[in-house]
Amino acid sequence: MSKYLLRKNFTGFIKNSDEIIRGKVAFKTKTTCWLETENPVIILVSVHSAFHDEIDGDLKMSALLSIIKNHVKGDITVLFADQAHLKVTSLHYHDDTETASSNCLNTAEALYQRYHTHLEGCKIVYWHSYICQDRGFIAALKIMQNFYHTDSIFRALIHQDAEATYNPERMKYFPNKSLFIERAIDDLLGQCAAEWVLSQKGYRFQFYSGSSYASIGYTNCKFISEKERISWIDVFLAIEKKSRARLC
Repeated sequence: MSKYLLRKNFTGFIKNSDEIIRGKVAFKTKTTCWLETENPVIILVSVHSAFHDEIDGDLKMSALLSIIKNHVKGDITVLFADQAHLKVTSLHYHDDTETASSNCLNTAEALYQRYHTHLEGCKIVYWHSYICQDRGFIAALKIMQNFYHTDSIFRALIHQDAEATYNPERMKYFPNKSLFIERAIDDLLGQCAAEWVLSQKGYRFQFYSGSSYASIGYTNCKFISEKERISWIDVFLAIEKKSRARLC
């Protein structure tokens, strides 16, 4: 039996200089509770992800936004997560956070320009301002940092999540595993704090093309009431067929 309860099919068209690419995309979620919601929802867009690779990225983003727009009645916000992984990204630049931050912002802006036609009707925000400059973020981050040192279950989950991000590709770029894990933990604590910020802003569903971290689920239950909690909607997107037609 499929673990996905919902499947939607989408057909998108991408025009290049000399051809049109037609792609059939499958959109799946494990729950249906978000359908036709009148609550505000947020779509999280990672800025450094294979999701955006070439034509497939355009087709997937088109499918993601189109289907959510068609089945959500509440306001839709798209959050470009430019600095969600800033501590790890800084390792690319010998701990030069300023350069890493600038690179993240530029990458996020490039993605916005690339997808802007699909983003019509959505509120567009960026992690560095919408999350990090929120007046509640610093207080929430301090709570998460303290909780990390006092709760053994949370500490174990954070380490588990950090270890899971150290995949073979990152091993090539970051051979110092202990340093990578240290920075990944810092980023994860910030992401736990960000969930609290988003819940206080009124969001009740968060869409992302990937699974949530166990550590975030744990802190959501500990620090956010059930009424205010955000449901993480793990969206699976797959290109099932592509065809190309030459322009006359």
